[in-house]
Amino acid sequence: MASFLKGITAAVIINGSMVNVGGALHYQGKTLPPVVCNKTQIKVINDGFIDILGVLNTRLEGPDQKSLIPVERAESAFLFLAEYRASLLAGHGFAILALAYYNFENLPKKFNSINVSYFEEALCYMLQYSQVPGIGLLGISVGADICLFMASFLKNVSATVSINGSGFSGNKAISYKENYVLPWGCDPRRIKVSFSGLLDIVDLMNDSVGECKNPSMIPVEKAQGPILFIVGQDDHNWRSKSYAEIASERVQAHGKEKPQIISYPGTGHYIEPPYFPCCPASMNTLLKKPVIWSGEPRAHFKAQVDAWKQILNFFCTHLGGAQKAASPKL
Repeated sequence: MASFLKGITAAVIINGSMVNVGGALHYQGKTLPPVVCNKTQIKVINDGFIDILGVLNTRLEGPDQKSLIPVERAESAFLFLAEYRASLLAGHGFAILALAYYNFENLPKKFNSINVSYFEEALCYMLQYSQVPGIGLLGISVGADICLFMASFLKNVSATVSINGSGFSGNKAISYKENYVLPWGCDPRRIKVSFSGLLDIVDLMNDSVGECKNPSMIPVEKAQGPILFIVGQDDHNWRSKSYAEIASERVQAHGKEKPQIISYPGTGHYIEPPYFPCCPASMNTLLKKPVIWSGEPRAHFKAQVDAWKQILNFFCTHLGGAQKAASPKL
């Protein structure tokens, strides 16, 4: 499918053969013949089990093999809706909606600004169900900043988790009705190139002039529910730890309780659920170039286990209706 159909942004192959071992495959005049099987190669091993390792009558010697699936035609992109995190949360008793905001199905391929009215529709959709006692928001990176803006201006948000968000508007203006946060902006001249050729964009964004009074900062002090900041001290997308501390200062400057910040040393940008692989570098879909996300593997893995436990406990405490004691396991 990924070889012939458009719109597939990623494909995972688990123990596939890369050849057509079934009947002939047809698509728009193209035919992929099945590979020939040699049944004489079937072997009976211990306890009557059958070994079929040598049954395929081919050595797959290069791309001219007619039954070889042409993976070189597959379109590649590192943009996807992270439903796995939503699925894992659902497994703990939460009603979950994973929401994409661009480059997905009929959504715009790019986003030049962010209108929170789109996200308000999703919030209202969830609130129509009597089983939903409150709304929790969870996002990572730019998604975290959208969650912070939603918590600041939308009602009925009971709890928000920001994973390595900035607390600023980034390169895009964020708006909701008459509320408007100016673009923060960036300076491409501040991009560094590492010895490996990867881009280091940690200082790409403009300086946070005025810090908690910066006009491009999301007014997190308006949030009705508590906020949990999960940050990696080694994040090279931007300086998440410093930005979380600025957001905390802003909240306290308005007479509110200090939000919780959990900071993990040696931890990079992509803090995933437990046991997911560390992603120290990959393609940046906006810059269209490989960049450093950073993260020391051992420290990053430990952070992911603890962060997941903290997120579950936070939502259980402030949303209710789920387990009382959360486990760091999936």
